[in-house]
Amino acid sequence: MYEKKLGPLLSDEQFFGECLNLDYQGMEAVKKAVDGKDYNLARKEMASYIRETLDADRFFEIPYEIPENIYKLPGESDAEAAERICNHTLVSVGVPCEYGKENTVDWEANPTYNGYKEWTWQLSRHNDIKLLAHEYNKTRNEKLAYAAAELMDSWMKQAVCPDADCAGYKTKCWRTIECGIRMGANWPYILFTFYKTPAFTDDLLIDWYKSVYEHGERLSKNHMTGNWLIMEMNGLGQIGILYPQFKKSAQWLNQALESLEEELDRQIYPDGFQYELTTNYHDVVINNYQRFIEVAYKFGKTVPETLLEKLSSACELDVKLMMPDGTTPDLNDGCKRSVKGSYEIRKRILPNDKIAKWLTEGDETKKPAYTSVAMPWSGFAAFRTGWNADDTWALMDAAPFGKAHQHEDKLSVLLYQNGKLLLTEGGNYAYDESEMRRYVLSTRSHNTVRVDGQDQNRRKTYAWKEEDIKKKANLEWNFSEKWDYVKSAYDEGYGEDQDKAPVHERAIYFYRDKNHPLLITVDRLSDTKSSTATHDWDILWHIDSEVEKQTDKYIQFADADIAWSNGETSIIAGQETPEWQGFIATGTKQGMYRAVPCVDTKVKANKVRIVTVFAPNKEGDVKTKHLSGVKASTDLADTAITLEFDDGSVWTLDEKKLSGLA
Repeated sequence: MYEKKLGPLLSDEQFFGECLNLDYQGMEAVKKAVDGKDYNLARKEMASYIRETLDADRFFEIPYEIPENIYKLPGESDAEAAERICNHTLVSVGVPCEYGKENTVDWEANPTYNGYKEWTWQLSRHNDIKLLAHEYNKTRNEKLAYAAAELMDSWMKQAVCPDADCAGYKTKCWRTIECGIRMGANWPYILFTFYKTPAFTDDLLIDWYKSVYEHGERLSKNHMTGNWLIMEMNGLGQIGILYPQFKKSAQWLNQALESLEEELDRQIYPDGFQYELTTNYHDVVINNYQRFIEVAYKFGKTVPETLLEKLSSACELDVKLMMPDGTTPDLNDGCKRSVKGSYEIRKRILPNDKIAKWLTEGDETKKPAYTSVAMPWSGFAAFRTGWNADDTWALMDAAPFGKAHQHEDKLSVLLYQNGKLLLTEGGNYAYDESEMRRYVLSTRSHNTVRVDGQDQNRRKTYAWKEEDIKKKANLEWNFSEKWDYVKSAYDEGYGEDQDKAPVHERAIYFYRDKNHPLLITVDRLSDTKSSTATHDWDILWHIDSEVEKQTDKYIQFADADIAWSNGETSIIAGQETPEWQGFIATGTKQGMYRAVPCVDTKVKANKVRIVTVFAPNKEGDVKTKHLSGVKASTDLADTAITLEFDDGSVWTLDEKKLSGLA
């Protein structure tokens, strides 16, 4: 099972002679043993020094969160999960592997049915071992310490540090993202929990410190970019803080600090969004800054004020996007996360932040001055009738492609009502090679337009340039007392050949009435290179609600009415052939998805204007009238819109007036 070489690779002579600063205060006995080339004694003295000087009380003054990203079996308690882990049944990305208590864990195994690589990668983040530490801190059950020691020992022996020129994204156990997570989140918690227990022997402690040094070298030299880099620099910085006995500790800490400050300018748009434009990795980045800063403060290091100011702007991005249930939308490979919960943690490093006082302490004087808000650089616009749980929220994505974790979804629209994303989309799904994964990445899983059966295809020729972080998106907007307006366009190509003749321009008009909100979408679709070529345009809307009535002019769902001005409309749900359509992910584990209705409005034209209107229903309210029709000319230049309701009332609107730009 083991590789030919056993880790850690550093010999005692290398470790004590080249890696440690033997003149560090308190290490006199270690230095004396090394000078005498008595490495057995040096190991003993070093282990004794570690036990005497590590300050667990100080470390645990940091209110560490319950171990994150733990995959437990259905209904399993922490105690039951810890017992399972002790018996060598480990769970990664939701898939268990029963090695058997009498067998050593194989850290390079992969029990998934389709070779899902994340299983092996994420196993080496050691979330399970951190759970053992968390449970030990509650129970002081020494069995947990011995199980953790055995698992750590088997990992360090099997998972040999790769060669110095091995790229950061390679290997099963030493990708630099895992190195950063181990050093910046899990290993410190495990070490400060167990270092004085009998299970953590002298040999284990020395191997631990050797492995940490190998982590430092790899993170310093083989780091990547994007959110990986922030996790890597958090890990490298924490090595520099928590292991000051290394000769390179100060160098690594300085490298991490410089990189973390530089990356805020490199990765954060002026409106606060991290350049991958995913709510998940945006918060991952902030959380890694948080962890590094808290450790730095607790162990007497300083952090530049400029770094904190920039970080505050990134934190507020979650508020700008926040849905009425207080969570972030799962944009791109995003996630739903409690914004208040995030700020409960963030206010420890941003104690004077106004938003934190509003969210966590209920100080209404610190509420944002805005309701609807546009993000001109990252290209999003969020509409809301207010900040309460019963308000209506919508969002338009006019963003650039993003640095990573992108979906082909420009001009997609979301609508939140009645405690859910009513106008929803495919979401974020497991990073495997399944049809569902391909679906959530595609245009057809979002609320935007396909052309001739083809998706948007920015990915084919996309290349991020550093100066892009300062470029504004092609977003036009105006927010007035009653109507919010935003407009953008997609002209970057459809299909494998990136056909750029078809152009999709979309305008949104959001009626900001708390009791009777409306979302009006105006799509102008045209071939910009030919006045005669026709295209098959599909306007897609994924609606998480039950159909109650369907006609050729409108559809009444349980939670909303939808009507359209032109085109033939059908509903697709749970379709797998000829292609997947009508699904949303219910989680990021494999197999977590369900069917939802997708309303598909089809029209064949060279150029055409289509108006689609959503009238959401307030849960518990008896609707006195339903939207029953929309009339609008197909002429691109026309701006008139007529809404018809089943009580005979009619609204006559004009885009020029609604936009406020007339």
